[in-house]
Amino acid sequence: MKFFNLVWRNVFRKKTRTVLTTGSIVLVLVLIVVLTCLLQAMEQDPSGNRGSNRLVVQHATGLANFLPLSQRQRIEQIPGVVAVSPQIWFGGVYRDDKPENFFGQLSCDPEIFFTKLFDDATIDPAIEKEFRATQNSFVAGQSLVNKFHWKKGEHIMLRGTYIPVTLDLVFVGAYRSGDESNAFFHNEYLNQAKWFGANRVTGIYYLKVADAADLPRVTSTIDKMFENSDAPTKTLTEKQFQASFMEMMGNIKGLIRWISLIILFAVTLIVANTVAMSARERVTEISVMRTLGFRPGHILGFILSEAVLMSLLGGLLGVVLAKYLFVPGMVKGMATTPMAPFLINFKVTGSVLLAAFLISVGVGVLAGFVPAIRSSRIRIVDGLRQVV
Repeated sequence: MKFFNLVWRNVFRKKTRTVLTTGSIVLVLVLIVVLTCLLQAMEQDPSGNRGSNRLVVQHATGLANFLPLSQRQRIEQIPGVVAVSPQIWFGGVYRDDKPENFFGQLSCDPEIFFTKLFDDATIDPAIEKEFRATQNSFVAGQSLVNKFHWKKGEHIMLRGTYIPVTLDLVFVGAYRSGDESNAFFHNEYLNQAKWFGANRVTGIYYLKVADAADLPRVTSTIDKMFENSDAPTKTLTEKQFQASFMEMMGNIKGLIRWISLIILFAVTLIVANTVAMSARERVTEISVMRTLGFRPGHILGFILSEAVLMSLLGGLLGVVLAKYLFVPGMVKGMATTPMAPFLINFKVTGSVLLAAFLISVGVGVLAGFVPAIRSSRIRIVDGLRQVV
């Protein structure tokens, strides 16, 4: 620690260059932290394990095909199944086609939806009772309600896209849960609109199993039950179902990892260039230090410490900005988008902080290693002869 003041002064010898280099490290660390947190969020259960005993049954060929409603009764008879709710993604247009007015619109069975299926969600009993009793009503997540400023009794119009009907829904109240990006309305109200699949088909089945240990058995039973029918099924856990939307965009996890490696390599080169320039400008000074008794190991340690210190300063600022500005901002900004389920676990954890620290040290060591070796090998006579 007795040489720290010397290292600190050399880091800020060229303030403009140091600020620009540190700024590049800050931007890279912000991006690395955000991407790492996103990867962790994608790999965790969005429901915080509260939905670990829920399954989603979809058509084996994908969500573009419907399932017959006749399957519901057979699924309900499987031992261990507590509740089954048909659901249809309506995908209607609210106000206009602008992306900011898009939100999840799902039909459900209101009799069991909040009492048996999504019992981890919080909803006022009076609101839940009114929702069940009023066929053209809908409930929405609190974040969604705050976004559109819906008031109790307010009517909204949803113009169907692939389902060519328009729904006139009345808002009865909000629910609270990890994912508050959706609005739910009655299956029966949609059926009364006499669309082409009314009372015949559904998009998916959401179901709950009494014991999470029974999930493999129930999953296998459902898929085997319908494998030779006109509508074979694919049964997924809730986590797998939500992750499948990300998989539609390709190997997003692999892409994130490659992007992270590329930008780390780039910032390492930037820091290495800065350290090398600083070392070249101080050849005479380093030779004088050697004359005064500093050994090659001291010189190597000084240059390497400068690179690590510069990298750590940028990394620390980057982590602070990511933790208190960028990550909270992204969570708030996308709270009412389809990404909302993945943002539940989108936060800067202790493991991310440790990874950011190790990355900062690693960048500093890699960037400073070659300039430090070269500086420690400078011959005293050659250094003293050089004019800077």
